[in-house]
Parts: sequence; C-alpha cells; structure tokens
Amino acid sequence: VNASETFIFLVLLLMCALVSAITVLEHAWGDVTRNHFKLILHVIIIITSVIPPELPMELSLAVTTSLSELIKRYQIYCSEPFRIPIAGLVDTCCFDKTGTLTSDELRLHGVRLPTQQQDATDVEESGDLVLLDHLSEVDSRSAAIRSILPRETLRVMVGCQSLAITHAFVTGRDGRTTVQTELCGDPLEKAVMATCGWTLHPAGKGDTVVEEDGLAVRNWSSSSPTTIEGTITVLHRFAFSSKLRRMTALAIDTDDDKTLWALTKGAPEALHPMLDPKSLPSDYVKSYKKQMAKGRRVLAMAYRDLGASTPSNLTKWKSREMVEQNLIFAGLLVMECPLKFDSKRVVKELRDGNQEVVMVTGDAVLTAAEVARCVGIIDASEESTYELCAVEKEFSFLPLGREVNTAKENGKGFSYTPENIAIIGDMVRNGKAAVCMTGDILSKLAIASVEKASLDKTAPVVDERTALNHPSALSELSSLIPIVSVFARHAPRHKEAIVAAFNASGRHTLMCGDGTNDVGALKQAHVGVSIISEPDLEAKQRTANETISAVKAEEKKEQKASKKHSSKKDGSKKEPKKSRAERIESSLQAIAETEDELAYVSLGNASVASPFTSRKTSIRCCKDILQQGRCTLLTMIQIYKILGVNCLVTALVLTKLHQKGVKQGDRQMTAMGLVVAGLFLFVTRGKPLPKLSARKPPSSVLCKETLISMAIQFAIHFVAIMTVTAMSDAYVDPYDPSMIPDGPFVPNTLNTATFLVTVLTTINTFVVNYRGRPFMENLYENTLLFRSLQVCYLVLFVCALDMFPPLNQLLQLSTLPSSGLPVFGEARTDGSTEFAQDLLLQAVEAIGFRIMLCVIMILDTSCVLAAESVIRRAFGA
Repeated sequence: VNASETFIFLVLLLMCALVSAITVLEHAWGDVTRNHFKLILHVIIIITSVIPPELPMELSLAVTTSLSELIKRYQIYCSEPFRIPIAGLVDTCCFDKTGTLTSDELRLHGVRLPTQQQDATDVEESGDLVLLDHLSEVDSRSAAIRSILPRETLRVMVGCQSLAITHAFVTGRDGRTTVQTELCGDPLEKAVMATCGWTLHPAGKGDTVVEEDGLAVRNWSSSSPTTIEGTITVLHRFAFSSKLRRMTALAIDTDDDKTLWALTKGAPEALHPMLDPKSLPSDYVKSYKKQMAKGRRVLAMAYRDLGASTPSNLTKWKSREMVEQNLIFAGLLVMECPLKFDSKRVVKELRDGNQEVVMVTGDAVLTAAEVARCVGIIDASEESTYELCAVEKEFSFLPLGREVNTAKENGKGFSYTPENIAIIGDMVRNGKAAVCMTGDILSKLAIASVEKASLDKTAPVVDERTALNHPSALSELSSLIPIVSVFARHAPRHKEAIVAAFNASGRHTLMCGDGTNDVGALKQAHVGVSIISEPDLEAKQRTANETISAVKAEEKKEQKASKKHSSKKDGSKKEPKKSRAERIESSLQAIAETEDELAYVSLGNASVASPFTSRKTSIRCCKDILQQGRCTLLTMIQIYKILGVNCLVTALVLTKLHQKGVKQGDRQMTAMGLVVAGLFLFVTRGKPLPKLSARKPPSSVLCKETLISMAIQFAIHFVAIMTVTAMSDAYVDPYDPSMIPDGPFVPNTLNTATFLVTVLTTINTFVVNYRGRPFMENLYENTLLFRSLQVCYLVLFVCALDMFPPLNQLLQLSTLPSSGLPVFGEARTDGSTEFAQDLLLQAVEAIGFRIMLCVIMILDTSCVLAAESVIRRAFGA
C-alpha cells in the first residue's frame, strides 16, 4: 500500500466526513436554541474523527511486529522496514549462482591438458579429463601432482593467483597463545592451492608460493623464500576484471629463474583469441563446452615466455595488452561447485507459490543452464533450451551449445521478432522450452534498441552503461526478459540492468546474492537479500544433512523389506537402532554447532547494500521474507478496512444519532478505546503459514473488492443502528433535557441500546475483515485475538440482557426494558417511517426489548459475515 493510495483513501473518507458535516449544519444552523460555537466545534470533531488519527500508529505497529518476527524466528535483519509489506507483492525471484544456489566450496575436479601432453599421461582419465579430486586422500599431494601435471600447467595453477596470508592469535586449551596462519582470497584459488599441495610462503609477503612438503622440513623463519627450490615468486599482477574475465601474473620460477613468465587464466571464450593457434587442440571449444554442460566451472590457462627476468625487462612488460597475446595453451581447469543442501527444495516451494525464479550469474551459460536445471529453475530438456545470439547484426534464438553457423544452416531456432517471442513465451510457460542470455548479448540488444529509437542517425555510438539504463532499452528488455530463465556471463552492471528491466515490466523483484558483484542488483530490486557464504561451515552442514537423509533412507528401506519378509529373521544384518540414533544425534549436534558459529561470521559486502540480511547460508530466508511480507501486507489492508468502516460508523453516530440527542459517556468512550487498541495489537500478531500460497494477496486498498466490501459493511451496520434507534426512540421521554443535542449525558434506553450496537459493529469489523488462510493464520489460530473477541461478544450480550447490573453501572448503561409497550407516547417519526416503526414495536411487544436487541445484533453479525463471504467468492479470494 503506497503513499498515493493512502492519500486517495483518506480523501474518500474526508468526502464522507464533509457530507456528514454539511448535513449537521443544514439541520441545526437555523435552530435558535443551538449554540453556534458548539455546533461548529461538533462539525470539526466529525471531520477530524472520520480521518483516523491512529492509522500511522497501527501501520507502524504491523511493520514493527513483522520486523521483530524476522529477527526472532529467522535471524533476518532489515534496515528498511518499509520494504517488508513490499515483499508481499514480489512475483519474481532472482538468484546469483556461486555462493547462493551453490556453495563457495569449490573442488578441483581435474585438468584438461594440451593434446601432446594429454597423450603422454597414463593416469586415470574421464574422457579427456585428468582427474585430480582423488588427491585429497594422498599424503604427499605436491609430489603426486608433480607426477601428474607438467610444470608449465602447474606453474599457472599455483602462480596465477591473488591470495594473501593472514595471521591470527589463537588461545589453546592449555592457555597458550599461538599464531595461526591461513590463506584468504578467492575460494577457487584456495581450492586449487590446497589440492595441489602448495601454499604461500609465510615470509614471502604473499608473493611467493612453495610446496607444503618442502616448507614443512625447513625453518622458514630463517630462510629466504628465493633460496628454496621449486618456489614461484609473483613480481606483478594484472588483477581480475569482470569485464575482461581474466587475470595475469608476471612470475619467476626457481627451477628456471632466468625466465620471466606471464601466467594467465580466465574464461575459455575470453582467452581463445589470445592463444597461439599452434598450441590449441582441435577440440578446444568442444572440450570446455562439454565440461560446462555438466554444470562445472571451467577456466582456461595459458603462459608466455617473456625473456630474461631482469629489472629492465620487467619494466618493459608493464602493459597488459603487450603481455596478453600469443599465449601458449596450458590446459583447462575444471572445478566442481556442489549445490547447497536445500536450494532445490526452496526453488520448488517458490515456484509452487507462483513465483517466477531466474538465475543471474557471472558464470558461463552452459554451466549456469545445467545448474538451473538441477535446482529446478529450468524444466525443459537440453535440446529445448535456447540461447539468444547475435548473427550478422541480427538476433536469433538458437539451440544452446550449438555452433551459431551450424544451427543457422540447419534451420534450427527462431528469429528475434515479437511473434516468435510470444510463441517461445508460451513454450516456456508450459515447460517445453527455456531461454538463456549472456551479458554481451544484453549490451548489444540495449545499444541496438537505443540506436533504433534515436532520431539522429548520425549520433555517435552509445556507451554500453548508458544504453543499459536508457528508457528505450528498458522498454525493449521488458518484453524479452519475462521468457528468459538464465542470465549468464553477467557483470554487475548487467545484473543491475536485468533487475531494472523486470521492474520496468511491472514486476516486483527479489534479488538474493552474497558478493560484491551483486550490490547493484540488490539495491535496484524491490527486496534485496544478502546471505552469508562460508564454505567450511556449509560443507559441515551439508555432510550432517546427508547423514540424516541416509539414515532415514536406510530405515525406510528396512521397513519395506520387513513388510515383504515379515516371517524371515535377518536381524543380524541390520544396523542397531542405537547406532543410527547416535549418527542422527551427532549430525544434529553438528548442525547446531554450525548455527552457533554462523552468529560470529562477519557479514559480506552485499549486506551493506541489501535491505535484508540473513545470518544463514541458505536461500530459505527468501521464502521466509515473502511469507512474512504477505502476512504484513494483508494485515495492513485489514487495518485500512477496519479503520475505514469504523470511521464511517463514527460519522453516522456524530450526525444522525447526535441530532436525536444520542450521546456517549466518558467511561464508555474509554472502554471502547481500550478494546479497539487491544484488538488492533492482536491483529498484528498474526503469523504467516509455513507454505507459500500460489494465490496472490490483494495488492491495493483501492481495489474493487475492498471498496465494495467496505460499502456493504457500512450499509448493513447503518441499517442495524438506525433500526435500534427507531426501536429505542419510543422509550425515551421527548421532554428529557438530556435529549437536547447540547445537553448533558444521562444514561437512558436510547443511549444504551445505540452504544451496544455501535460497539458490536466495531467488533464485527475485526471478525469480518480478518482474512487468514492461505496467507496467514486463521482467526481461531490467532489465539489472543480470537479469545478477546469472544470476551467482547460475551460482555455485550451480558449487558444487553442486563445479567450483571454492576457491569452496566460501570459502563454507564441504563436498565433496558424487558417487555411491554413504551412508557412514553408516540415516537418521534415522520409519516414515511411510521408504518415500519409500528411493525418494529409490535415485534418488540411480542418478544421483548432485550431479546429484540439481541436478535438485531445477531442479524448484523450474520449479514456482514455472509456478505463478505459472497464478495470474496465473487472476486476469487
């Protein structure tokens, strides 16, 4: 509910207040017995009372309660509380891949060596890949790696990195303090160094790498890094750039310290133009695409001999463009990145909740598509997955992983036209196709859209960053991105543009990420969520969950076997229940320990920009935020409806009833105010349901359903109040001084009956407008509110039947007549209502005043409940 809707809502209430005020002025201004000052003061009270002064407080209470729930139940912190109800409107969830859907715990799976070296090796292979993941079980990893990989490849693997050493003081159990060193930096580079058995030299200031075996047998504090054999010293680095997608280091190797080496690694397609064709294997492209199609991360490695390692020669190679050319291919580095244990389950729950889930990542398109297929973002098969490509300045949807020219010649794919976009969109919605798009294509499409819309055809070429944020580009992308499921090779500026395009298309977006490259998209999204990425704790947590799943699977398998062979006794083969219980207990303990350790993990850079920050490593926090957001949004709309109906009833009391001399006592107003405040507090205590509903909550307080509901509720309450007024009017002495509008308050039948039915209408607004399932707990599940409403109904009927006179005296209520005709003469009516009032009085004479009052109260409650039920069914709610 935005500010403009709130303003329009208050204007509508103000118009009702003005109508009521004008009615009072027309009726009383010509009366010479009325005090004009008090009359104007009464008109001002009508206007100010219809505009609910407690609205900001009640809305803030709803948001504050949800904020407290997020922190207490989910350990989710929100720096911008106004975004909590906005989370209830989210329909598109964007996720980063590495560190978000998958763990940052990278594993070195293997290396694809150059052809001539690949043929010479006799180690275990997987197709064309030299496997290295078994080295984690080898004692001397550096010695084993030397026997497997050539020095040229190993030099790039351990030398082209930007790691550093950190020192920390750790106090042991014996009270002694020791200095503990560990590597910090890119998890990929740390995984490569650990698998290869290399590390940074502690005295080398992070510029020298050495074998762990060689370091262990030396007193490194008394030796220079350059005197140890087999070390590699980095002299200069060209840092990794998300735009260039590569990094280069200039280093010397003590095995050949006379040579200066350029060591480069990066995306295979980015390094391809820089590699010497003579060193490239014929299946270079096919090889890295094969590994990417399995969901693995692939980096190309290359090197170059820059001549003698002299200071003058090093100065010569300070230009990156000069270094990164004519590189010799050294192999493909293949990494595996395991899925987080609950990513697939959460994605399924989000999609079941009618959320569109997409992936926005910097990884290769083949890798991203396979991971998206594993977690359930893509339903289509590999053959039905398309990629938007640029073919001769034209855009086309071509099968993913196929060569552009081959796919075009075979006639496979679709041209980029509005008609084909609609066709593919229908296929995507039916799960028969999926579409991927890279950041380069996104930039080209944005630039083409801006140039097409430009009136000056001779204008210079548009800058990429400017084009991505141009209105013409956003308009073009808003029709395309709803059919795209995977956005790959996206730099931070591309991620931000994608989220902006989703917003421009009328979507409400959630972006979840963990790194610095997600900051722009997190700020651009309506709901930005940052999570913690801690590979070691994630691995511990995943192992514990796998153990629990394995034990449950074993028990389920044994139960099935016991049913089939109930007569056979093979208990000796079964694992004891105690052993399984111990395994589950240790796993649960490990999970609890990781939860405790996460509380002390420092938040990442993404938390600075994101409104929501979770102290969890799982994306389940996104589902929790959406559920709490829907609960908050529904609560706010309930508050609007309750306050709106109550304010209209208040306007009625201050106009029609005040003209008849009806007044309310101070105790009555105080009691009513306390009850309403308590009920509002309990309304905000509603909790979300564990399952995300596929139905969307109402998004506006000005929708037809809400306005019609408020109008019908007020009409029913109006009839009930006026009926009770007409019934009670005949029991009041017309010459009573308290019946004058400016007279004092004195309890009588009219005041008492109208007060009871007015309070009942207020209570009914809480009962009728509470929505409950499928977005939040039902009314009877909100125990505090449900019990409070029951007490309110009980007190009202006890007072109406005069069952406990001290309570009536406390609330300044008079004793209501039980039976018989009115004591006073004819009621104050006109001819149009005389017949209806006669029938009403006959009914009162037949069943008694108190019973008739209770009947009207029951009818009012039943009618508003039935009317609201019909309205919700009519609008499909």
